[in-house]
Amino acid sequence: MQMMETLSNNPLLKVSDAEIAKIRRDYNLDTNKIKENLDEIEEWCKKQSHLEGAVQYLNRDIMERIHILAKGSVEGTKKKIDKILTTRGLIPEIMLNKSIDEFNKFQENLIFITLPNLSPVCHSRIFVSQITNPNINNFSFLTFLRYCFMIGEYRLYFEYSMSDRFIVDLKNVNMNIIAKINPVLLKKGETLCTCVLFQEAYGTKIKGIHFVNAPPYVDKIINLLKQVLKEKISSRVYVHSSYEDLQKEIPKEILPKEYGGDSTSCAELAEQWKEYLKTEQARTILETSNKLISDESKRCSIKFNEEYLGMPGSFRRLNVD
Repeated sequence: MQMMETLSNNPLLKVSDAEIAKIRRDYNLDTNKIKENLDEIEEWCKKQSHLEGAVQYLNRDIMERIHILAKGSVEGTKKKIDKILTTRGLIPEIMLNKSIDEFNKFQENLIFITLPNLSPVCHSRIFVSQITNPNINNFSFLTFLRYCFMIGEYRLYFEYSMSDRFIVDLKNVNMNIIAKINPVLLKKGETLCTCVLFQEAYGTKIKGIHFVNAPPYVDKIINLLKQVLKEKISSRVYVHSSYEDLQKEIPKEILPKEYGGDSTSCAELAEQWKEYLKTEQARTILETSNKLISDESKRCSIKFNEEYLGMPGSFRRLNVD
């Protein structure tokens, strides 16, 4: 594998050269230092018997992005690669064997998109969730998780950001939908996503969860979330009374039109994602992602569940739906 001078890019996950340069400077990295570090990391990976099968599919672009998530630490990158490849295999019902076609109904009822530009203030990637069909009756939390992490597959190839913000539009949320949210299932999802993958493995930082178009009973939704979110994250939950208030946290220039912003509407972005996911590149990434898992039968005397997750027993036994 050769070092790429120009990182892969995607118009749905834009990162400018200036943003890449700034993030690298923040961690005292330049092109030569990154190459040197990745050479060492790649050599280490090849010597790990449980990783050698997977790392042949872990190209230098992905490795550099994990290196950035590890704040430029060589040892931290090794640990993250190990955790990412291992965790993926432990929860295959969420992470593996996805197909574009399985999300057809999901895309008819919900929108989950990334905004194409990073926040110019904090270089966060912004996500937007909307329910487009208020009469939705076939909502599956497992499908939602699988879709979210499918988008995550593409972020490994194209992203260059250290933090995330989420806009949750409650315009079409009603009590019937809220009643379908099982707190136990929500807690399990939070454990899988926030604790295990985002914080422990991928290391992304949630800088804010921003509710807009909140109904009078928004307190019920917030209370439901607070049952499962860690205190640090729950303190970053905001309910915005107006789009002007939202723009104090997320600049108008990158917000979609429906939130008073200057950028592309969520419906248009959702359509662009649909079209991209049909491309040969997108399908290849999904197929390759199935190979980015460790072979635990070859791991040398480490119990991942206890060592990395702090959980006894087999994580593989957790069911999500």
